[in-house]
Amino acid sequence: MRFTQLMSASIFLSLVVAVAVPLGRRDADFTSVRRKQTKDMSGKRGDPPGKYFHESIFSEHELGYSEQKTALRNLMQTFLATFNDLGVETWLMHGTLLGWWWNKRILPWDSDIDVQVSEASIFYLAAYYNMSVFHYQSPRIPDGRDYMLEVNPHYLNREQTDRLNKIDARWIDTESGLFIDITTARYNLTHPGGEGMMSCKDGHEFRDTYIFPLRNTVFEGVSAKIPYRYTYLLREEYGDKSLTDTEYNDHMFNEEKMEWIPTMKDMTLQKNN
Repeated sequence: MRFTQLMSASIFLSLVVAVAVPLGRRDADFTSVRRKQTKDMSGKRGDPPGKYFHESIFSEHELGYSEQKTALRNLMQTFLATFNDLGVETWLMHGTLLGWWWNKRILPWDSDIDVQVSEASIFYLAAYYNMSVFHYQSPRIPDGRDYMLEVNPHYLNREQTDRLNKIDARWIDTESGLFIDITTARYNLTHPGGEGMMSCKDGHEFRDTYIFPLRNTVFEGVSAKIPYRYTYLLREEYGDKSLTDTEYNDHMFNEEKMEWIPTMKDMTLQKNN
């Protein structure tokens, strides 16, 4: 069944139309939502045949430093607004959570965003919103832009041995090709750690008490959620210095501005883009 639904979005974003198609009736795909496609850029060449998500791009135009920061911020804001309207709980993880730690923004050198959902949520998204295209207009996106939610059909495989399909879903900017990786935190009933252990197909494992109850916060100016023991998770994944080192990847953290500033080495690149 196909249906059209209007939603009220926060952060002054106007969601015009959302078209939802149940899993199994994929009459929309990457090709049909590309706007500037002139040749095959699906990223499939060289990838194993069992891999579902390819590192596709939707435009031949490579985004500059500032342009990418803006596109990623729009990507995050529209994602959080949409999932809030859908009633789907999601939380920040990995490098995105580290960006929140520093200044509640995306790390400027990060090219994608990482979030998680529960197993119940990925089943819900697959059943009702797979291949949905959401059109947003706002003062930041005056011409409007389409974002697509695509669920990997391999989400049904819970095993970490499915290494080609670690990403369970993506929220995709169909113009730039930038995306949010959505992974699923599943209860692992056979884990030697015992009851309450959760794992993702990307190899990350943790107790449910490290995630829940989720904490309410703000990220990129939008209401968001983070794991309960966020400091522990960040230290385990990135080390203690990740929370204190103010110089990284050609950027320096300015505590007065609460912002990562490109170093002189990177300023030329920024000005030329």
